[in-house]
Amino acid sequence: MGRWRSVLALLLLAAATAACAVPGTGRPPADAATLAVFDVGQALAVGLVTPDGHALLYDAGNSREDAEAVILPFFRAHGIARLDYLVLSHPDQDHVGGMPAILEAIDVGTFVDPVLPSTNRAYLETLRLVRARRIAAVRAERGRTLALGAAVRATVLWPERPFLTEPDGTISDNDNSVVLRIEHGAVRILVPGDLEARGEVALVAREDGALRAAILVVGHHGSRTSSSEAFLEAVRPAVAIVSAGRNNPYGHPHPETLQRFRTFGAQVYRTDVDGTILVRSDGTSWVLVTGQGRS
Repeated sequence: MGRWRSVLALLLLAAATAACAVPGTGRPPADAATLAVFDVGQALAVGLVTPDGHALLYDAGNSREDAEAVILPFFRAHGIARLDYLVLSHPDQDHVGGMPAILEAIDVGTFVDPVLPSTNRAYLETLRLVRARRIAAVRAERGRTLALGAAVRATVLWPERPFLTEPDGTISDNDNSVVLRIEHGAVRILVPGDLEARGEVALVAREDGALRAAILVVGHHGSRTSSSEAFLEAVRPAVAIVSAGRNNPYGHPHPETLQRFRTFGAQVYRTDVDGTILVRSDGTSWVLVTGQGRS
């Protein structure tokens, strides 16, 4: 029942005229760009629809159910029949699990992937479907720009080669996550996947002060191993959105991570508390709407 309540909330939010606004951000018009951090439990999926009808999905949750019950209804409610981009941050199950169902249900223009080594079955099935449907596939690498119509641009800030490795020499999935910066005019949103502190340090060093973003989709579900002080100093988010499952066994988001956000003055929203979270932007101002009606 909880999942279907989330679906109903998505459909109602798509039609709503009122919004719960973060103080001082204004009220964008009905044709604003909409970013959704989906309530997909202990997983991640982030959708984007632009004012001129372009669309992107970053990660797809843990399962077919996440795709069919939560993600696809959002795009259908916004009249989207084709995704310009399907972006995979890294091939862990809680990020790639719903992608085969997405590929089976909706047209995709381009698949964007860091091409990390993996034997995950959902990832291998995703690659098979991309090939079978002759979808363009591009490597996610630092500096690549994803064009999304006249108003919105997404830029891949990370990873870069050579990939970061673990002490045993294996390639790190988390620290080579795709970091995406979404820009709609003056409004910036940063989506770092499961990037952890070591990857954050490398990214901050390369961006040289250009990471500032009003909205941060929090890395690694709010784990203590991400959202380091150096990273938050560079980003300085007004709002931090955590995607985590209710009563998850990892204790995400960790208390020390939440304390770091408080120290930096960021208002925290959580899918395990607030349901699916929408950010609507007109390129100058933005509002935030939650599935549970929090203000």
